[in-house]
Amino acid sequence: MPFPFRCARAVLALAVAAPLASLAQPAPADQVSLGQAGNASVGGLWCGAGLLHEFTLELEQQLQSVQGRLIRKARVRELTGHVEGQRVKVDPQRDHTMELQAEGDELRIVSASGVLALAAGQSFTRAAGGSCKG
Repeated sequence: MPFPFRCARAVLALAVAAPLASLAQPAPADQVSLGQAGNASVGGLWCGAGLLHEFTLELEQQLQSVQGRLIRKARVRELTGHVEGQRVKVDPQRDHTMELQAEGDELRIVSASGVLALAAGQSFTRAAGGSCKG
């Protein structure tokens, strides 16, 4: 193959590939909407693990808003909050707050205050069925 013909093929290949490469990259507006849609899905039943084995956490999620119940034996605490990415931030309730990190099928308490402060570092796991009973 003569040299000029090989160069022409290379230029043609680059001319075709450049527009295709730009299609693969999301536009800046697409990146923002992908980021906003990248919130963790945390709705459902969560079972306390380790020191929290007597607790269950029931969450309902609508977009970024969450509401739920933290239950231990017959004691129920109503919760509200919101999801920011992989974090669930519980609205302050009386003297306590809680922030959880979603990691796969685990919700880990990253920070807490009040009566929940001792639970920092503990986690909940997503229930396999409709109950936390093993």
